[in-house]
Amino acid sequence: MTRFLILMVLALALTSTFADAGSQRIHVTARVVEGTFTGDLAHPKLGDQSTTSVELFDDSGTKVGTGVGVCTVVSTAELLQQCLNTARFAEGHILFGGVAILPEPGAVAQFGVLGGTEEFRRAHGQALLIITDTGDIDTTLDLE
Repeated sequence: MTRFLILMVLALALTSTFADAGSQRIHVTARVVEGTFTGDLAHPKLGDQSTTSVELFDDSGTKVGTGVGVCTVVSTAELLQQCLNTARFAEGHILFGGVAILPEPGAVAQFGVLGGTEEFRRAHGQALLIITDTGDIDTTLDLE
């Protein structure tokens, strides 16, 4: 019963911020748990890939989900990568992706929300990710 109550409180916390009718904003901090890069990060080559696993925390510091991202270097001249990311919450998954610069503190990535599962099955919108000085990823998902 306690576990169910905790999940209900988390669900309410995630869905309580509405920008307007039918839209939802989810703000979380992603902390990297594990990551790998297939090439030399100092000298990336076309096709090099990074895979990152994260834990997601709400503004109060409570863990509310997990996530994973897979990115492929698509331009060495501009240091661009194409990414596909998934955020997993108790209510379902949200998939988002697009093209962004290679991550470093202060880097900003804007991705399109591609869809989701369960409560997020009709999700679309955008995701804004900002790499902090600590290496965490400040993440805002604006869903419609």
